[in-house]
Amino acid sequence: MLFPRLVRQRLLWATAASILIPWLVGEWVKRWLQSGMPLDPMRQELLVDFIVAGSVLTSLSLVLTVAVGCWVTAVMKGRHHTADSFPVDSPRDRT
Repeated sequence: MLFPRLVRQRLLWATAASILIPWLVGEWVKRWLQSGMPLDPMRQELLVDFIVAGSVLTSLSLVLTVAVGCWVTAVMKGRHHTADSFPVDSPRDRT
């Protein structure tokens, strides 16, 4: 396992929120569109759908960026038992 369990859970929650929150907001906005308005309601619904799709893709790309950052950090830290065995200088050794 490359990611710790907490990081995997947070990435899964962030992915679910990235999809569900814009979709729910878009559905809520579409409930208030009225057919008697001077603008075309189908066009307005399509505009809302495009905004929802754009926000979902943007937020998923942000989650992917965070996942790549976590992966790079995990790779750079390495496993504890295979890390370099350089001696660590402590303040006690200097005196």
